Amino acid sequence: METIEVRITNLIKALRKKRHYSQAEVAEALSVPLRTYQSWEREYASNIANLERIGQLYGISLESLVCLAAGDDHNDLEKISFPSNDCVEAIFSGATEKHLAIQYQHLFNSNLPLSEQIANCIRDAYFNRGIEGRIKQTERSKGLEQRVAAILELPLDHVRVVQTGAIQFQVLKEMILGYHGAAWLQEIATHHDRFSVGISNGYTIARIMDHLERGKASNFQFFPLNFTMTPADFSITATSLISSFRYRNEGRCSRANPITEPEVYSAMQLADAVIMGIGTFRTEGLYSRMIRATLGSERLGEIINGGAIGDLNYYLLNRDGEIIHVPDLVGEMGSESHAALIKAVSLDVISNKANHGCKTIIAAAGAHKASQVSIAFKHKYANHLLIDSSLAEALLK
Repeated sequence: METIEVRITNLIKALRKKRHYSQAEVAEALSVPLRTYQSWEREYASNIANLERIGQLYGISLESLVCLAAGDDHNDLEKISFPSNDCVEAIFSGATEKHLAIQYQHLFNSNLPLSEQIANCIRDAYFNRGIEGRIKQTERSKGLEQRVAAILELPLDHVRVVQTGAIQFQVLKEMILGYHGAAWLQEIATHHDRFSVGISNGYTIARIMDHLERGKASNFQFFPLNFTMTPADFSITATSLISSFRYRNEGRCSRANPITEPEVYSAMQLADAVIMGIGTFRTEGLYSRMIRATLGSERLGEIINGGAIGDLNYYLLNRDGEIIHVPDLVGEMGSESHAALIKAVSLDVISNKANHGCKTIIAAAGAHKASQVSIAFKHKYANHLLIDSSLAEALLK
């Protein structure tokens, strides 16, 4: 007779397959290391809290999950509906948190903050490909591209602005930006037999990688701009994103660091392009959570009070665009620093590549990142820009 643990293991695997998720996509949505989630599908031995999080991802209560696992009717799973796609269509039309809480109250009834429940709903619709067609219908804003290029003193063809209209939620803006970012990279890559690209970490970069179909990106050669020595955001580190891209259709993972620091240095010298996300401390984000998880909340407060407003390739920047050095947090790639949690290609090296013609792209969504983008281009850390319309309008104010 099957134990309840075996039944739960089989159930979470069946739910994932019903939604057409990959294991990496579920791990990212749950903010757990990929190998941790893979172990749950082999033998679920985690706690009730994590089982509840899995249920929240699929919009199923903990009680219903347990009943499904304990039941003998294998058809019960087929009766489950996932109405998240309808909810996201309302979000495309400009629905606010308050509107969604009223119209879709049956979807948002867990103990999680409403914003997090909505983000999970959007991820569900995205990962099950339910809104792929809707995302592909979004368009660029040529008028905003001209104005942004002018204020940043960039050539017009170095700027892409994607129209996100009335959309209120950051996670969906990043998904839309990902589609257009992948198309832009593929357009650039057509001029190269071998297209070498350095990537940073983050959700926007992850969404770009999602849309790079392996069959249409056979000349791409990726390398990481940083190594992360902590699992706090494992699923969207540069090395993890590259691993997922390489092995998306092979059902296995590569080792954590598939390339060494000297190899990264060599790849950087030959790079055709670099693409980076940009972080902010104005809202709680990946970097904030990583610092809190590894160095503690007090240390995070010290870093922010010390003038850090955001980061580029993990390097902390102040309002003047100067780097705030935190040796036990970030060390320069190739240095002998062994204490740092992160090793990253220096911004001087990236800036030098940009100034010598390498297509160095910053990809960002959301008006709250306007000051960081302005600082990055003032210091010439990049020469190409991919943003959404809300960020473009903030830059023009």
